Amino acid sequence: MTVSRRAAAGAAKALKEVRAIGKKQLINSEQGKQLQNGPLCPFSTAPETLKFENTVAEQSPKPEALKTSASNKLGCPVLRHVPSLPFVGSMIPEYSGLPKFTLEDQYENNNVIRKKFGNFITLGFPTFGTGYHGTLYSIYDPNEMMKVVRNEGDKPSGIVEKLWAWRRALKDSGSALVSLREDGEYDYGLFDRGDGWKRQRTFLQTGMLDPRAARDFVPGIVEAAEQASQAAPAHASDVNEYLNYTAFDMFCSFMFGTQMRTTSTIVLKDDEVRKSNAENEKFVNAALAVFEKTNRMNLVPTELIMGAYLPFMKSSMYLDFENEWNIVREVGLKKIRDFIDRYDRNELDEMEQASYLAGAIERQRSTKEVSEDEMMELCLTALFVGVDTTSSVTAWNLMHLALNPDIQEKLHSELSVAVKERGSEGGTKINADVLGKKASPYLHMCLRESHRVTPAFGGAMWKGNSRSEVEIHGEIIPKGSLVQLGHVSYDPEYVDSPQDFRPERWTPEGVASRKDTKSEVLDHPYLRDPFSQGARRCPGSRVATNEILAMIAQLVLDWNISAPTIQSSDDVKYTASPIKPIFPTLQFESRQ
Repeated sequence: MTVSRRAAAGAAKALKEVRAIGKKQLINSEQGKQLQNGPLCPFSTAPETLKFENTVAEQSPKPEALKTSASNKLGCPVLRHVPSLPFVGSMIPEYSGLPKFTLEDQYENNNVIRKKFGNFITLGFPTFGTGYHGTLYSIYDPNEMMKVVRNEGDKPSGIVEKLWAWRRALKDSGSALVSLREDGEYDYGLFDRGDGWKRQRTFLQTGMLDPRAARDFVPGIVEAAEQASQAAPAHASDVNEYLNYTAFDMFCSFMFGTQMRTTSTIVLKDDEVRKSNAENEKFVNAALAVFEKTNRMNLVPTELIMGAYLPFMKSSMYLDFENEWNIVREVGLKKIRDFIDRYDRNELDEMEQASYLAGAIERQRSTKEVSEDEMMELCLTALFVGVDTTSSVTAWNLMHLALNPDIQEKLHSELSVAVKERGSEGGTKINADVLGKKASPYLHMCLRESHRVTPAFGGAMWKGNSRSEVEIHGEIIPKGSLVQLGHVSYDPEYVDSPQDFRPERWTPEGVASRKDTKSEVLDHPYLRDPFSQGARRCPGSRVATNEILAMIAQLVLDWNISAPTIQSSDDVKYTASPIKPIFPTLQFESRQ
């Protein structure tokens, strides 16, 4: 039902009265009386404005787009529909009223969209959402998102199956992850939701998600972090590149049980050393290019139309992406094949024998859960995906610590004590105990606060209700819909001084102070980290977390890190997805 602008304005005014009066809820308007019929939802905020900032949307908006009542009779947000068009969805700002989406304003746009359209909306995002409009539901209440997660079923959907360019490249390159079903359709395995996904996912996550297994890989990760930290000053003006290589080196210690030392060798002038490391550099650069070109294609409506409806066409943008994809496959699969050959010749050293890949080879040959080609492709996927997300999260943590010297010193003191009391080699070296919450609680608070202020992705997670329809905020969402959980963690409505980096927000006292308040939503486990939740939670999340903890801890122990050319996080620009800060030149002063 559509309401008038005057009625909508009255609803917004009534909602302000609710907040001002609090528990008394003395509201005279009809909207206020409706709110009193049920508990006030913390996400029932009225849209800030009722006017579209474009003439096309004003002339011919969808009737549903003018819904502006702050909340329904349950006190929860009313579903509002952002105008969309077939095939292009809501991606034309002049029609939809959405701000123009770029990779450089993702955090800001999130708050703009919420203030304009509210806390419960549909919008069109072709190839990601459903139908010709690409309909996507966007919500901000993690408790409502739990309903979707519980409705995933045994073959859940997720955002990874929406990566149309990756699926197309997998099929075109003859990847063993892709198979042809009896009905003539393709099963994209790990990038799908069918039987292939379940089988491949089960194999991949074995040895990754188990906490004890992940702990066993910490010594190799720490060694890679130590080597990378020593090279930090040489990368003071190219920190993101540096962190990309550190992520690769740490993950290789997990995957192969080998210290690649890429971070150290890329700054050397010895041509022979550089030549020996050329393949690693090539792999990392191509992996990053795959992410960058994927992001760019997803911002161009014509590319999305081509991906969804014209699979026989390849644009120049897609061909560039495909070239980088093929480099990743060529270099990565060669490294994996070489390792298998050495495994068969019994040439692996002790660390290599304890690696994830050695264990995967043994499991594949004993269980036949997947073919050898599938195993190789799964390990390749883990290797190249692990480079970008890990480096993004590490980058933001490093940026915040460089801008907050008092916090950095507090963390250094904690880590110094933890290493002395619990560290290896006579209390001189980081180990799994040092990285644990019991020994280094402030380190974990820093990571949690960094994720709050600057999450790696514009949304917290994307899930589909694969099993049946589900009720969200009193509305029935059809089976097979895609639902996005958005961030409120940097919104002043929920966080005091959200731009300030304050790890103390996550002390037991800080968490207790939010109990039974609107801000309690910040402590929901769905907003805890960038690795999603449910059956499609990132299988490498434990390994990635150990890598981030180890790298940040080692850098803080070795260096006093500062960013002398900027004053605050407000001066820091960012880009990409996963979102990364654009670093100024950092300064590394030895603590030895």
